[in-house]
Amino acid sequence: MEHWRTPYLGLREVPHGLDDFELTTFFSYSASELGCIGARRQPLHRLAVALHIGFIRMAGCTMDSFERIPKRLLSHIGGQVGVPAPEIATLRSLYSDRPRTLADHQQLAYQELGFQQMTEHQRRYVVRWLRETLAGRGGVNGLLPELKRWFYEHQILLIADRELKRFIAEAVRDREAQLLQASMKAYGPERLTEWADAITGERDDGTPHQTWLWAPPRKQSTVQMSHFFEKLEFLRGLGVHEGWPDAVNDAAVRHFGRRCATRAPTVSKRITSDRRALEVACFMRYALCSASDQLLLMLRRWIRTMASRASTETAPKVADAQAKLRQFATAVRKLAGDDKLTRQVLREKLRAMADATLAQAKISRAALARAWLVERPQQARTVLAKLIELPLASDGDHPVTAALEMLRGVYAGRGRELPPAAHIDLGRRWREAIGAEDRAKALSAFEWATLFKLRVALRNGSVHLAHSFAFRGHAVLLIPKDVWLAQRNHHYGHLKLTQDPKEYIARVKEQLQERLKQFADVVVAGELRVDEEGIHLERKPAGPEDLRVSELRRALYAGRSLGQIAEMILQIDSKLRFSWLLLGREPYNRSELLLVYAAVLNLGTAMSAADVARMVPGVSADALRQMTKRVCDDRKLREAADAVFQYVQRYDITRHWGHSDMASSDMMSLETPRAIWQARADPRRHTASIGIYTHVHDRWGFFYDQPIVLNRRQAGAAIEGMVRQEAVDDIGQLAVDTHGFTYFAMMQAKLLGFDLCPHLADLKHRRLHLPVGFEVPDVLKAIINCDLDEAAMEKNYDEHVRIASSIRVGRCSAVQALDRYGSDARGQAAYDAGVQLGKMLTSLYLMDYFLNPEFRAEVRHALNRGEAMHTLQRAIHDGQIPNDLAKRDDSLLGVSSALSLLSNIVVAWNTEGMQAALDGIRAAGAEPPSQDLRRVAPTNLEGINLRGTLDFPVEKYAERILPSTVAGAGRPAGARSGVGG
Repeated sequence: MEHWRTPYLGLREVPHGLDDFELTTFFSYSASELGCIGARRQPLHRLAVALHIGFIRMAGCTMDSFERIPKRLLSHIGGQVGVPAPEIATLRSLYSDRPRTLADHQQLAYQELGFQQMTEHQRRYVVRWLRETLAGRGGVNGLLPELKRWFYEHQILLIADRELKRFIAEAVRDREAQLLQASMKAYGPERLTEWADAITGERDDGTPHQTWLWAPPRKQSTVQMSHFFEKLEFLRGLGVHEGWPDAVNDAAVRHFGRRCATRAPTVSKRITSDRRALEVACFMRYALCSASDQLLLMLRRWIRTMASRASTETAPKVADAQAKLRQFATAVRKLAGDDKLTRQVLREKLRAMADATLAQAKISRAALARAWLVERPQQARTVLAKLIELPLASDGDHPVTAALEMLRGVYAGRGRELPPAAHIDLGRRWREAIGAEDRAKALSAFEWATLFKLRVALRNGSVHLAHSFAFRGHAVLLIPKDVWLAQRNHHYGHLKLTQDPKEYIARVKEQLQERLKQFADVVVAGELRVDEEGIHLERKPAGPEDLRVSELRRALYAGRSLGQIAEMILQIDSKLRFSWLLLGREPYNRSELLLVYAAVLNLGTAMSAADVARMVPGVSADALRQMTKRVCDDRKLREAADAVFQYVQRYDITRHWGHSDMASSDMMSLETPRAIWQARADPRRHTASIGIYTHVHDRWGFFYDQPIVLNRRQAGAAIEGMVRQEAVDDIGQLAVDTHGFTYFAMMQAKLLGFDLCPHLADLKHRRLHLPVGFEVPDVLKAIINCDLDEAAMEKNYDEHVRIASSIRVGRCSAVQALDRYGSDARGQAAYDAGVQLGKMLTSLYLMDYFLNPEFRAEVRHALNRGEAMHTLQRAIHDGQIPNDLAKRDDSLLGVSSALSLLSNIVVAWNTEGMQAALDGIRAAGAEPPSQDLRRVAPTNLEGINLRGTLDFPVEKYAERILPSTVAGAGRPAGARSGVGG
C-alpha cells in the first residue's frame, strides 16, 4: 500500500476539498461495481451505495457521518451512475429514520469490495502479528498507521482507533513483560537495581553516569579513545557484558535504551515501575555496544593515521638528497686534489667509493615508515595495554588473538622484550623486524604488527567482539548454518534462484557466448576498435541544446507562481497529509503543525533549532528540539518523503521522464564541524563532511537515503537502498559510479534481483574476464582474460545465496555484508569465488554497455539526474549540519531523510506547475515531443525563496490538514467530531 494513502485510513466522514486525483482514485467504479450499484431501484439509493463503495475504498471503514459531504463529490458520483446530485439534507434524511437501510448499504458496499468484518480468528491473528512486529522494531511509534494498513491490505474493515490502540497496548504490555522476565532471569533483580543506582550516580566532576555513558566522542583522538576504554571498564565492572539474553534483541535494546537516555537522570530517579528495570538494562547494553563500536572505529582510524604520519615523517626530502650529493661530491673533490695519489691509486679509490655507494641497499618507503613506528612504541603499548582487556575472539585459530594472548603475558610480567619463543606470523613485512636480535625493538615491531593485523581482521570479521553492533562475528551476522539448511528452499524461492550452481553458471555462460559473437561482429564491422590498449569507443562531443527544448522549458515554467518554501510545504501537505505520517495522527492544532514543519526545516537545512525558532513566529527553540527528537525516530521522515515521491508519480508528465525501471545512486557531502568524530575530509571541498547517499528514480525524486562515512566504497549503500526501499516495485537496474561498484557487489546485486550498472572510470582499459577454457574469437583476445575458476564459483554459490538472503531478511545490512567481504577479505574462499562470479557478470554488462548505445545513454542520463538532485539539495542545505545533529547516527538519519523530504517537496511543487502548463499547451492543440519533455527537469529553483521569515498560511489549507480543528471551531459546544476513532 502506498504511503500517501495512509492518512485516509480510519476517517469517519468525507474530507473537505477532494481534488481530481482523489475523486478519480477512490470514487471511480469498475463494471462489476456499477452493476452492483445499478441493481438498486431508486436513484437516491444507487448514489448512496456508490458513495459507500468509494468511501470504504478510501478509508477502509464504513462512513458514519453525513454532515459534510462535498457537493462536488455528489456531482462526480452522480455523473458516473446517472443520477442528479441531491441535496445533502436529502441524503441525510435517507438514513435518519432507517438504520437498517444504512446497514444494508454499508454491507453491500464492503462485500462488493471484498472486505469483511473482523472475525475472532482474525482478532487472534492481529494480536500475533502485533507481537511479531514489536519484536522487530522495539517501540510503538508509527505502529497505529501500520496496523491500519495491515487491516486494509487484508481487507478487514477498520475498527475504531481506540480499539486499535487497545490491541497495541496489550501487545506492548505482553512484549515488555517477556523482555523484563528474560532480563530478570539473566541478571536477577539485585543486579538490575545495582545498575539503576549506578546510572543515577555521579562522576568526580559532577556529571551523571547516564549522561557520561550516552555522550558520543567529541572528536577523533587518543584522549577520546582513553575515555571510551574507561566507559567499557566501568560497564564491564558492573557485569553488563555477561550473559545478555537473546530474547532481548537489538531492536528492543535500541528502543528502551534511547527512552532511558533521553530522560533526565533526575527524572529517572523518581521512576519505580518494572519498566524502569527493563529500560536500565537496555540502556546499559546499548551504552556498552555503542561504546565498543565507537572505540573500535576510532582505533581503526587512529592506526591508519599513525601509518600516514609515519609515511609523511620518513618521506624523502630534497634537502637530504642534496646533502648526500654534496657529501659525495666533496669526497671526490678531495681525492682529485690530492697530488700524492698516483693515477692507479686514484682510480681504485674512486671505484671503491662508487661501489660503496651503489652497494647501499635500497629501502622502500613502507620499510622506512615501519622503522619509524618501531622507534616509537609508547603509543601502541598504551593502546594495547587497554585493548587486551576486551574479549576479542575469532572463530578458529587466528594470529591476532594469539598475539593479544602473548601480549597479556608480557604485560602481566612487566616485560620490555619479546620472548624468543614468539612464532606468530603477523605478515612477511614485519617478519624481519620481529625476528631482530634487539628483543626490545622486536617487541615494538610485534605490537605495531598486531595493531595493523587487527585493523584488517576487524574489517573482514575474522576477529569480532560479542558486545558490539558493528563488529560481531559471521555466525551472528549471517543466517545460522542450521537454520539455513532447514530453510534454504524458502530463501531460494524468495530470490527466484535455482539451487543448482551448474545451471546458474551455465545460463550466464550462454549469455556470454551470445554477446561475444555480437561483440566480435561489431569489431569486424569497424563500429568498435579493439587493440592491446583496450576498447576504443568513439566519443561524440556534446552539442548545443535544441532551441525547441529551451522554448518548451520556458513555456512549462512560465505559468508557475513564485514559491516560498513555507507555502510549498503547506500546499503539498494539504494534498498528502505527510504531517499526519510524521505524528502518527492528525495534528491537534496549528501550533503542533508548525512545530512539525519547523522540525523538518531544522533537520533538513543548515539552520539550528534557535535559527528556525527565530524564523517561524510562534515556535520556541525548546519545544522545537523536542519535536525534532520525535520525528527523527523510526524513519517517519522516510515514509513522508516516500509519500511525496509517490505523489509526483501520479502526474502524466512523469511518463515522459523515464521508463520507471531504472534508478541511480550516488553520494553528496554535507559539511560538519571539524570536531565531529565521524567526519572525514571531502577531497573536493577540503572540509570536514558526512556523506548523504541517495537513490534517485528515473522519473525524478528520492526514494531512499542514508548517511555514510566519506572516502569508503559505496557499493553496500547502493544495494542497501534497493533492498530496503518501499516506494517502488519495478526497478531492475541501478546506475552507479565507480565508487558504488565492486565485483562482489555486482554478484550480490544480481542474486538480490537487480543489476548494478556502473559507469566505470578508465573504461577503455577494462578487460573482460571469462571462465578458463572459454572459446574466444580471435579479434577479441587482446581484451579478454580466461582466468575464472568455475569449480570455485560452483562450490561457494550456496554461501553467496546465504549472504544475499541474510541481507534480504534484515539479518544484516548490505553495508555490513559488503564491508566484511571487501578487499580485506582476500584469501577467504567465499570472497575470492564471489569476485570471480562478479567479474563474469561485469563482463556481460560491459559488452551490453558497448553494444547498446541507447542503454549507454540511459545509464549516463540516470546519473545526471542524480547530480541535478544533489544541486537541489545543496541549495536547500547550504551550510554546516548543526553540531547537536551531527554527533549521533540517529540524528544523521533524520538529517538525511528530512533533506530528501524537502527536495521531493520542491520537485512535487514544480511538477504540479509543469503539468498545468502542459495541459494548457495541449488544450491549445499542440503536443510537445516526448523526447523534449524528457529533457525538462522539475528541479528549477528560479523564483523559489528558501530563506527569510517563514510565514505558514495554515488557515488557507486548514480544512485539508486540520479538519477536526476546523470542524470543532464551527460546531456547537459538545458536538461530536466525525473524524478519528
